[in-house]
Amino acid sequence: MTDWFTADLHIGHLTPARPRGFDTVEDHDTVLTGHLREMLLPGDRLFVVGDISSGIPDQEDHALAVLAGIRDATGARLHLVAGNHDAVHPMHARALSGHSRFLRTFDTVSSAMTLKIEGQRAVVSHFPYDGDHTSPDRHVQWRARDCGAPVVHGHTHSTDKVSYSLSGSLQLCVSLDAWGMRPARKDDLAALVRG
Repeated sequence: MTDWFTADLHIGHLTPARPRGFDTVEDHDTVLTGHLREMLLPGDRLFVVGDISSGIPDQEDHALAVLAGIRDATGARLHLVAGNHDAVHPMHARALSGHSRFLRTFDTVSSAMTLKIEGQRAVVSHFPYDGDHTSPDRHVQWRARDCGAPVVHGHTHSTDKVSYSLSGSLQLCVSLDAWGMRPARKDDLAALVRG
């Protein structure tokens, strides 16, 4: 069993597809789903760290269907740590009303979690402690408090896998932009922590 991490899938969303080098969402989504189908094996766990789509209801329904197809084809278990574009993130007034819809695709849905990497506790949140792809930082009220633990995140669409918070804490970006449209293995993150 392998634990995989990815973020900012944006299935069906042209705005992030273009900077990733795709002219159409179909091309973007074909490459993304191809990589997931190729890499995931039965019993693997894929942690999607936010933003499965643009958040527009039709695109979100499509993204959920695509991810359910990947789950069914690979036998992997899917877990969502919701992002700002996901209707189930608690920042959205209707977050609870859509929860059951997401649970038809994902085994679990949360706004944050922790895990151990290299023997130390790490935070998993769509948001880094500090940083954004716009200025100033958005959604600061939903960011984890920086107490020195590494954070595994998406949101920034950074091509850099590693950054540091203003307090010097390690930030590990698992956005598709940082990992060549592929998920990162937990072992890959451990290597960055050892770094």
